[in-house]
Amino acid sequence: MMKQQQLKNRLGTEATERIIRRFNDGKVSLAEAQEILNIGKSQVYNLRTKWLASKKSNDFLGVSGGDHTQEWPPECVEHMKVMIDASKDDGPNFALYADELERKFTFKRDRSNVRKWCEKNIMPLMRSVFPIEKTPAPSRLRRWERAAYGELYQHDSTPRHIWGAKEDYQHIILSLDDATRKVMASRVCERETIPEHFAMLEESFLRYGIPEAFYTDGFTMFGHEGEDIKTQFGRMSRAFGINHLIAPTPQAKGKIERAMRTFQHRLVVTLRAEGVDNATRANAVTTAHCDFWNAKHENEETGMVPDERVRVLIAAGRNCMRNTPDKRVLQLFLSQHVSRRVESGCRIDFMGRKWKIAQTLRKRVWLAVRSVERGFYVLETQPDPTNPVVPRVLARYQF
Repeated sequence: MMKQQQLKNRLGTEATERIIRRFNDGKVSLAEAQEILNIGKSQVYNLRTKWLASKKSNDFLGVSGGDHTQEWPPECVEHMKVMIDASKDDGPNFALYADELERKFTFKRDRSNVRKWCEKNIMPLMRSVFPIEKTPAPSRLRRWERAAYGELYQHDSTPRHIWGAKEDYQHIILSLDDATRKVMASRVCERETIPEHFAMLEESFLRYGIPEAFYTDGFTMFGHEGEDIKTQFGRMSRAFGINHLIAPTPQAKGKIERAMRTFQHRLVVTLRAEGVDNATRANAVTTAHCDFWNAKHENEETGMVPDERVRVLIAAGRNCMRNTPDKRVLQLFLSQHVSRRVESGCRIDFMGRKWKIAQTLRKRVWLAVRSVERGFYVLETQPDPTNPVVPRVLARYQF
């Protein structure tokens, strides 16, 4: 049986768009649309969703992969070899390769075209790097989702070896908006700590605003539901009015688990191919990669590109994102808070050193420690998450 051509090649974009428009307007029935387009019922509805998401334009079928006969530029060929070598622990990812060719060289190819080129031109290298085909992932299960942008962030992290000795592991942290599947925050760090989570969230809050809720696992650093005020993460959540929910099982936060599986492989390969060997460079590349993903990749469950879905939900009045508070308050509650006794001569002991502070009658003061920036503030009173204001600052130091 002859393999059926892509709809774009069989009918053309304009003809397909006319049928979908008439179906949407009720001028042709579902059965008639199926017969004309020679596709199934679900495909008709999927095409209508894409057409509506494209604001009823006639380019909703997307790219076909470009001119398949054009010679690849030498720099693209060399980068493909580097990317394939960097993928040896994770298996081939042709969608990632296509994205990186477009992002780095503005050389646009779709996933299938990249795979065919690799099989035709560099099969010996492919076989030496990937001697065994990986089994396909199990089918995905559709789960509930929130109705509004910013209503819930799913938050997760995973250790992966990216650079350094074989026994060294770095950590990838992600926050995903539940309604849009947009990657709202990302970070690569040498060691997963609360300051690293805070540094990632600070960038996200400044860029997008404050969400209504976080959904995390039950690790100690995040605390336990109902006792959040006792943890550093919980005090931060309380100060910004963020509801903190704990997932009872990994399966309960399936969206971020799936996203993490996708991104840990994409990011590890990309960072290795870029020759990244430190967290600063890693975060610059990761941010660019996630921005590209948010702007280009259609989510299988929503049927829309994350950035476009954000715009649609905002236009529909389904936006729960709140304004970012004053930057000083933001930095205060995205710091670790520890107390210290005031010694004679208005000094405190911290990190094995003595630090001079301003005159105060208090016997104990509080430090707002910003480890990622290697600095801290000395505060006269304990920051109160139920009344987020900045107490009197007695000193500020770098270490």
